[in-house]
Amino acid sequence: MRRALIATLLILAAAVQAAPSRAQSHDMPERVSGPLRTVPDTVAFDQDYADGSQVSMTVTNYGFFGNNFFSRKPSFEYPKDRGYEHMVRGGLWVGAHAKLATEFDGVVSGTVDAAQGPTSPEASEFTPASLRLTKRSTLPDSEFFDRDAVSELDVLSDYNDFTPTRAASNSENHTPINLEVHQETYQWNFAEFKNILFVHFKITNRGPLLTNMWVGLYSELASGFKDGYVRWPPSSTDPGGLGSWFNNKWIEYDEDFRLFREHYCDAQPVPEGCLLERAPYWAGIRYLGARGLKEDLTVRQRTLSAWSWRPGSVFRDEDRERYQLMSTGVIQPLDGDSLRPGTGDPVAIYSVGPFPYVYRDSSITVDFAFVGGAQVADIQTNSTFAQFAYDHDYILPVPPPAPKFTVVVRDTAVDFYWDKKTSESAFDITSPDPHDFEGYRLYIGDDPDTMARVAQFDLPDTSGFNTGIDTLTTPKRINGVDYNYHYSVSGLRNGFKYYCAVTAYDLGNSQIGSLESGVSARNRIIAIPGPQPGEIAEDHPTVFPNPYRVEARWDQGQQVRDHYLWFTNLPRRCTLRIYTLSGDLVFEKDFDGDTYRGEGARGIFNPDKSLGRPTLSGSTFGWNLITTEGQAVATGLYLYSVEPKGGGKRFVGKFLIVKSDQEGS
Repeated sequence: MRRALIATLLILAAAVQAAPSRAQSHDMPERVSGPLRTVPDTVAFDQDYADGSQVSMTVTNYGFFGNNFFSRKPSFEYPKDRGYEHMVRGGLWVGAHAKLATEFDGVVSGTVDAAQGPTSPEASEFTPASLRLTKRSTLPDSEFFDRDAVSELDVLSDYNDFTPTRAASNSENHTPINLEVHQETYQWNFAEFKNILFVHFKITNRGPLLTNMWVGLYSELASGFKDGYVRWPPSSTDPGGLGSWFNNKWIEYDEDFRLFREHYCDAQPVPEGCLLERAPYWAGIRYLGARGLKEDLTVRQRTLSAWSWRPGSVFRDEDRERYQLMSTGVIQPLDGDSLRPGTGDPVAIYSVGPFPYVYRDSSITVDFAFVGGAQVADIQTNSTFAQFAYDHDYILPVPPPAPKFTVVVRDTAVDFYWDKKTSESAFDITSPDPHDFEGYRLYIGDDPDTMARVAQFDLPDTSGFNTGIDTLTTPKRINGVDYNYHYSVSGLRNGFKYYCAVTAYDLGNSQIGSLESGVSARNRIIAIPGPQPGEIAEDHPTVFPNPYRVEARWDQGQQVRDHYLWFTNLPRRCTLRIYTLSGDLVFEKDFDGDTYRGEGARGIFNPDKSLGRPTLSGSTFGWNLITTEGQAVATGLYLYSVEPKGGGKRFVGKFLIVKSDQEGS
């Protein structure tokens, strides 16, 4: 219903007066009014993680992207596991001119401007068409292996707008325009492709003719350092001291790359006042392409419309207004105080169209890519690789998959073990020689993103170092799995974390350079060296460092609750007790070296992060200096006893903890 001008102005004035600032309203609960969806038992709202590359994102089966900062799990995290988030929420928008009982411009929205924190199902006008998302993978050793997979990790979902509803933060009931959406995301974890999440939409009209259809991605790109906030969702008063998350958006558009991108920026001028190092990565959305009906020869246009975040704004609370935003065919200049860091809080819709006619039971496809990069040149290059993948129908030259891999740790050393079948039997249909495996590379380091190559082995042929592989053959069965190759890295420091990986690479040719499999949770292991039971001459347990002064080298700069020290040379099964000098028991642990993987010490293994559980020697236990009652221990001399299970001599020792005056207890 079209409003009268005076009424519009009055409503706008009231909204401007009454609307709270972002800092005040970011955590307000969403409210739903109007018709509620009746969802059959055969479908359910579901979400999962597309985490098969350096881009890790929450995806759903109702057209919503991200997690609205409802939890610390990845919303749009890049690089994966590093704590840098780049989007609060996103959503698919499809707009078209429809003729049902009346003619109208309708828009189905996966989300609109709304508060952070509340869960997302009621934010979307789409309804699931299945019980859950499904995953597929081209990787033979993946639990999701499927011969129909497109990428190393596909995530598939189906949804529609058949069910009337009123989504949260919308002021009008949604009128269905009878759309079905099949959504697929694709990820590869090698070369520049590891910086991309591809999104493929197939949109089918199940109702009367739709005309002038536009398809777009709504996004609230907003970068920041998630791990720097003590509480979640983030707030301007968080004890972490980083302040508000939302008024720090530096947005740009690169016409040559069809790329809308965003970076953290604390304050103007840009970039001098930005403090870019707080979240040192760009993230953005590239439009890749669209395919209409066979007879449709229309040249597609692109629209980028941005505005300052304001839920319920009278300029965007009706379908006809949202349709106008997405269908202008104009890339809006991204200037003005409402869109700049410190003075604005921008959100945007990036769309493509028109599709002049979409008949009943006919379909169109539209593809976008979420892209990350450290510098502007990096994200532009990565987006170019995204375009390459789309232009080649996602049939990419691929490296051999990484082998099955494990490690065994011992005193100052890590032993690598891996299999041969996974990588050496790989088949690449894009290569002149489909069996183009060439060799292996081994990596280790104290940071997962900067591991150093410590060894390389390749086939004795016309390429590479021709070092050979047969010399590595040391078959061994570990935890029921057979491994063919073995390599040792020595001279390491006990008690320190090392990230280890084995990759495979191919031969390459004159048209395609050699490609190497990526490093991911599948083939990256955290190893902490330490003596195995009975490996060293000492016949009793020890503590290191002793004394423990404020912090150790391995937990330097970490929060107090992430500090820890090590007990080593423990019997494989024993009871460890720690006492004050006056005999008060402060900590007790039944230790099992076969199952212990660092649990209970956040600095060793943090279940809120997905870097994985560490591999330990079986005789080493890390204590986080927290008592059984949950209190941090104070400076002082402590006694400890180790009592072997099943009998044996009890050992008693002592260690010293020295904490700083500033460190709380």
